[in-house]
Amino acid sequence: MSCQVCEFDFEKNFGEIGRGFIHVHHLREISTLRKEYIINPKTDLIPVCPNCHSMLHRKRPAYKISELKQILRISTNSNNVYKKLLPP
Repeated sequence: MSCQVCEFDFEKNFGEIGRGFIHVHHLREISTLRKEYIINPKTDLIPVCPNCHSMLHRKRPAYKISELKQILRISTNSNNVYKKLLPP
C-alpha cells in the first residue's frame, strides 16, 4: 500500500518490516462526525505516509489530498526528497 499523496511505499523501501504499514487520513474531520456515524474505511479513510499526514493537518480544515499533491509537485525546494518519487 502506498501513500496517496507522494506514492511512498513502506514495503518497497523497508522490505518486510514495512509491509502493511501506512497511516490513514480521515476525509471528514472526526470532530464533525456524530457518535452514530459509522466510519466506512473504503470511503472515509485514505492511506497516507506519516509525513504527508502531518502536512495535511498543517491548516484547519485540513488540506485536501489534491491540494497537497499540487503543493508537492510545484515545490521549488531543491532538498525536496519526494521529487524523485513523483512522475514528471
